Amino acid sequence: MKTRILTALLILACVIPPLLYGGWLIFLLISFIIIAGGIELLGLTEHKGAWPIVIKPLAILCVFILTFGNQKLSVSLLGVFALVFLSIPVFTDAFHAKDGFLCITYITFFYMIATSFLDIYQLDPLYVWLIIVATYVCDTAAYFCGRFLGSHKLNVRISPKKTWEGAIGGWLFGAMLSFAFAYFLIPNMGLTHMLLASLVLPFTGQIGDLSFSAIKRCFQIKDFSDLLPGHGGVLDRVDSLVFNFICFDFILVVLSL
Repeated sequence: MKTRILTALLILACVIPPLLYGGWLIFLLISFIIIAGGIELLGLTEHKGAWPIVIKPLAILCVFILTFGNQKLSVSLLGVFALVFLSIPVFTDAFHAKDGFLCITYITFFYMIATSFLDIYQLDPLYVWLIIVATYVCDTAAYFCGRFLGSHKLNVRISPKKTWEGAIGGWLFGAMLSFAFAYFLIPNMGLTHMLLASLVLPFTGQIGDLSFSAIKRCFQIKDFSDLLPGHGGVLDRVDSLVFNFICFDFILVVLSL
C-alpha cells in the first residue's frame, strides 16, 4: 500500500503542473503517454524480440506525425501508415499480418487520444479537470460501493471482483460530483453540456476499464507493464481516462453541429 501511495503522489506531481501551466509541459506529458503506452500496447505481440528493430520506433513516430503535424494531411497519412504496416509482412517473416493490425490499432487509437486531449485542452483546460473528476470519482466510488455493498457480480468473465452495486454507485457519485464541478467551476459551459457529460462520462469510463481488462484477459497478463509500482503500467492507469477523452470530444463536436 505504501508503494502504491508513493507512486500515486509521483503521478500527481508529474501530471498536475502540465495541466496547470500547459506549453511544453503538455507536450512532454502527451509524449510520455504516447511512447510508454506504445511500448506497452505493442508489447502484446506474440513475437516479442522477433520484430525488426525499427518497427516500434516507426509506429511511435507515426503517432507523433499525425498528432503534431499538418492536420489537413492526417486522414490521408493515417491511410498511408496503415498500408505500410500491412505491407511489412511481405518483406519479412519476423513481422506477421496480425502484428500489422496491432501497430495500426496503436497508431489510430493513440492519435485519437492525443488529438482529443489537445482539442479539449485548447477549448478550456477545466474540461480536462472535469473529465478527470468524472473518471476517478467514479472509479473510487465504485471500489468502495463494491467493497461494502457489492453482492451481484458485474462480469465474471472479464473482471471477477466488480459488482453491479459498485458500478451503479460509481456512476451515481461520478455523475453528481462531475456535474457539481462543472456547474460551480466552469461558468461558460452550457447546462446541456454539463448534464450530458456528467451522465455519460462515469459510464463510458467504466466501459473503458472493462475493455482494457478484456485486453489483458485475452493476452493473459495481469498488468500492461510494471512501470508504475503498485499501479501496473501507463495503460492500467489511463484506461478509463482515454475512453472519456474521446467520448467528451465527441460530445463537444455533436453539440456544436
